Amino acid sequence: MANTQGRDIFPPSCSIIFLLLKLLSYSLSAKGKADFSVSGPGQPVLAMVGESVKLQCHLSLNISAEDMEVRWYRKEPSPAVHLRKKGRDMPEEQMWQYKGRTTFWTAGLAQDQAVLTIRNVTVFDNGTFHCKFKESTGSAEATLWLRVAGLGSEPRIQVRAGQDEGIRAECTSEGWYPEPQVEWRDFRGQTLPSTTNLTVSPTTGLFAVVSNVIVWDRDVGNLSCSISNPLLQKRMETKSHLPGQVPKNFPSMAWRAVVPVILIVVGLAAAVLWQEPPVFSGNVRGTGIGCSWKKRD
Repeated sequence: MANTQGRDIFPPSCSIIFLLLKLLSYSLSAKGKADFSVSGPGQPVLAMVGESVKLQCHLSLNISAEDMEVRWYRKEPSPAVHLRKKGRDMPEEQMWQYKGRTTFWTAGLAQDQAVLTIRNVTVFDNGTFHCKFKESTGSAEATLWLRVAGLGSEPRIQVRAGQDEGIRAECTSEGWYPEPQVEWRDFRGQTLPSTTNLTVSPTTGLFAVVSNVIVWDRDVGNLSCSISNPLLQKRMETKSHLPGQVPKNFPSMAWRAVVPVILIVVGLAAAVLWQEPPVFSGNVRGTGIGCSWKKRD
């Protein structure tokens, strides 16, 4: 029997094949991985409803991105919020919600940046955006968070008499995002229990506020309704004066003040009527009848 001790288990040809397979496996696993990374701002970007906002991301390496494909998108890569490909914008691959609302800063590509401006921000822009750089060897992307805020209109207070001699006050406002907080206070600064109803506009996504409070003590004097935006930490406030309590003997008190004035007016009128008229003499036209008025001495 031949002695095989000390010989290689694998012949040289097998070792070469094994090495080639390892290199192929490494190349397949590395395929699609870029030699760079993409980063965005570390904190959410704040934008106001109706205004413009800039979203920005940049490459980790100081290289030009002019020849790269840059795609901004929301949940799905296609259709995109904005796509820059082969040196030009691709509006045909853009989401209809962003047509005519985005501008890509092309000069930033030479500085390894991707800057996208979104105009006329709406509530529906609130959420995540993805910034993706792609070249022939691979791609990398970053995620940004856009926080949208809306500061609503100045509150309006309407006061009217309620049941059981209470006073009902209603505070209304609209144009808020996210969900606002409502607070009623009296002139002493104490909070008052209230009932608040919030509705969302299906077209704008903004909140409208209708808040009601019933005041049983009319001596509170003034009321204030304040509505605040928790994201902006700003509030709008309006004050209103409440009508005071009407005393039960108000009719008798009113007559006591009015009667003397009435008597004075009546006395002056009587004095004028009792004065004698001036002298008048002449004929009544067409009758031949003469008449005269003489003032007494």
